Amino acid sequence: MVKLAQDLYEDTAKPNEKVVVSLREKDAFWLALNNLSEDPAGRVHPSLAELLPHFFAKSEFDGWKACDGDLFRHIKRYLKSRGDKRALGQFTIARLSEPASAPDAIFAVSWKATKSDIRNALRELKGAGRPDVLVVDLTRAVRKDNPNWKANAIAFLEAFQKTFPEDTPAPLIVVDEPHVRSHLIKELSKSAVKKGEASKWLLGLGLPVEGVVCTAGRDGLTRVGDRQDGPPEAKNIHIATTDTEASVVVALLGRVREGIENPDWLQAIENAERYLSTLAALPSSTRMLIQWLDEADVPMAVRKNYAWPVFRSALEQVLHDPSFRKRGLLQQAIDQGSALWENYENGTPMARKLADLIEEHTRGSERCCIVFTRPTARRLAERYFETYDGYPEGAGYEVLKDCVRFIVSRDLELGIERRPNETVVFAGLDEVSLRSLLVDEDISSPCYVLLTRRNAAYLRATLRAVKAIPGFGPLKTRLESVLNQLPDFPGAEERTSLSRSDFVLPTFSFEHGLSSYLAHEDEHDEAAWEMLLDTGAKIRRNPASTIYVYDPALSHTPTRGFLPAAVSNLEEGDHVFVMSAELRELTESALKEAGVPISNDRHFESTLRQYHVRIGELARAVPGASLMEKARNLKETFEMHLDASGQMPVDGTLRNWLDVDRFREVSFENAKPSAPRTEPHFKAFAKAIGLPDHEAIGFWRMVIQPLRGVRRADGRRVTDAYTDLLLDPESAVVHKRMPPGVVQSLFARAKESVHAIEEVRKPEGGEIDE
Repeated sequence: MVKLAQDLYEDTAKPNEKVVVSLREKDAFWLALNNLSEDPAGRVHPSLAELLPHFFAKSEFDGWKACDGDLFRHIKRYLKSRGDKRALGQFTIARLSEPASAPDAIFAVSWKATKSDIRNALRELKGAGRPDVLVVDLTRAVRKDNPNWKANAIAFLEAFQKTFPEDTPAPLIVVDEPHVRSHLIKELSKSAVKKGEASKWLLGLGLPVEGVVCTAGRDGLTRVGDRQDGPPEAKNIHIATTDTEASVVVALLGRVREGIENPDWLQAIENAERYLSTLAALPSSTRMLIQWLDEADVPMAVRKNYAWPVFRSALEQVLHDPSFRKRGLLQQAIDQGSALWENYENGTPMARKLADLIEEHTRGSERCCIVFTRPTARRLAERYFETYDGYPEGAGYEVLKDCVRFIVSRDLELGIERRPNETVVFAGLDEVSLRSLLVDEDISSPCYVLLTRRNAAYLRATLRAVKAIPGFGPLKTRLESVLNQLPDFPGAEERTSLSRSDFVLPTFSFEHGLSSYLAHEDEHDEAAWEMLLDTGAKIRRNPASTIYVYDPALSHTPTRGFLPAAVSNLEEGDHVFVMSAELRELTESALKEAGVPISNDRHFESTLRQYHVRIGELARAVPGASLMEKARNLKETFEMHLDASGQMPVDGTLRNWLDVDRFREVSFENAKPSAPRTEPHFKAFAKAIGLPDHEAIGFWRMVIQPLRGVRRADGRRVTDAYTDLLLDPESAVVHKRMPPGVVQSLFARAKESVHAIEEVRKPEGGEIDE
């Protein structure tokens, strides 16, 4: 700092040749550095946001705003003299915070700005002079919430070129996926044909590509003292595709779809294709899937999206239409799809492959780490392996659980501790796990990657593009190791037939079902306000209750921008936090790791135990060697007693209602009713299994209905408790018990759960009850 001050000080009597743009007001900053108090940590490390003047233009632009509140914020805390603070504020900061005089400043335009906002912002910026560098951010974080990113980017560049037609700087376009460039060039070509002079100018530049290997995740910064990664070394990477059987059925359905124009038929076939692809990637079993849905209390209308018989029924409607001509092919696909559903009852190929790898790499002192792309996939896998009995010599999960751990890909960004002799298995890939696979030195060798065929095809197209980019030479050995094992995708041109949805392993999302389960908590509160969110979802809250709102202007404060607010004070345009099911699972896991369990008061335990014993006795009397056979034998009787308004459940649900023994030896905390969630279903089930009416009425009123209500309210209460522990300022003591990276990741996910209120609907009279 002293040397910089000596080199860049401007003497009024003699110009300094090293200073490109004169700004004498900066010298107050150099002089103030002579009077810094000692930092308790022994250093002063100002951030770029403190040193570089920065300005932001958003929607409804009304001028570039001064950023004097951010400049030297950290430095000023350590100035001993009030005179230095005053001089820094009156001279340096005052000059640096004005757009017309700020040197080395960053001017940013929001993607949410309209064309009019952009024109006005650039027109005002013109008074400060032509920018030296033009950067366009087209990374995934921006594109995912901006479906018109190509058109918006071109509109901005055209407006910039019109504002600064002389010596316009060539744009630096930052992307994190190779195909973005080709998509942008196609859009530029269309624009150039119509009218776009700027598009012709950009195409003339050729948009050359330069690759940069980034080994850091999250914000790209490396903490002081952390190891600096060198060029990635070769790794022994094994790739396996696990949907061979399902891909045959999907291909059959694809042949059926060819030449069909009826939109209803196309929809039925495409839905079945999508479902089977997702089912094959399930790291669990269909039995566990149905059980999970039942325990999560997902409504029947939502639950049907996860059962093959629903999709089979839609295909059979197509099959029996007199005008349909491909009956033989479709019947073959339906039969094979049904066989898959049956075969997956005890585990999908993905789950069985994981079981083999766990068994192979937990011998002796070996350990195994399974990386999933989503928390729900991890949870289903955990539930599956807790009851898995296919290990040699009768070894169960209790024996292996200390040797295997399940994590999600985002944990890799947090610098989780890698254990010795631990083999890493990727159950699918996303952007985070792919970066770790290619650049992380801590990933084991050998390591394993399990994919579907379409995942593999997308990955192959992506890595081939990456390999051709200058700058990615250090990745060559790992790229070739992966590419050599990926299959071709014949019959289609990769870049046009594959989308990003083919990259991440297809996973059943329970967001819709679980969020609706958690969102109806105030549905019987007549005073509740209903808020329509920008996603189309609705939430109901009593006006006297509290909800968290997000203010990005306060993101640098200890609350990270999250503040509690009374529902009665909310307005259209406010941004509220609604915890997603996946974030709830991540928060729960982090709290447990930190030793902060949330206990719940439960009731009705003895009656619940009686229900399990009684249903277990009656279930054993139902004919059938297995629970699934018993369920099929009950089906006809059940349907006979079902109310006309009721919807017939699938076989797996009936089986799940019979399987009460799994809860007889578990704690009440983990016990579930394992019973129908609606009264018509419960009555029909009781009749079918032989439960006397008086007992059925008693169980329904004394345990099933109240317990489901308690669990529903308790689920809401637990979610609120997790929200408070994550966002409440007083929870800092809890955060200190977690690794800093975990807290940072949770807050990053919390920002993804922020939604704008589009409308607030109040009931008649709709004010707070005093």
